[in-house]
Amino acid sequence: MAATGAALLATSGTAHAAAPAVRASAAAPTCVKVNVDKGTISKTAYVTNKCSTTKRVKVVWSFAPDSDCNTLKPGQKFKTKRGLAPQFDGLALC
Repeated sequence: MAATGAALLATSGTAHAAAPAVRASAAAPTCVKVNVDKGTISKTAYVTNKCSTTKRVKVVWSFAPDSDCNTLKPGQKFKTKRGLAPQFDGLALC
């Protein structure tokens, strides 16, 4: 039985090691502001860089593709729109 347990551990370790690694993006700083408006048929995220330096950010959605990376100088804005089903998951640096 000990051999079976060792074989099981070896197999489990191999399967776990083969799983793909998931990279998480760092959250955007709090000086990058976002407001999400829910319309009749869509959600729109309005993003404004209120930082003193240029930032590259993207809007992260669940159940929909994230926005493209956007380079925002201080004071610059961008917006991105999705259907009603997606949920806003935050802002990430890119």
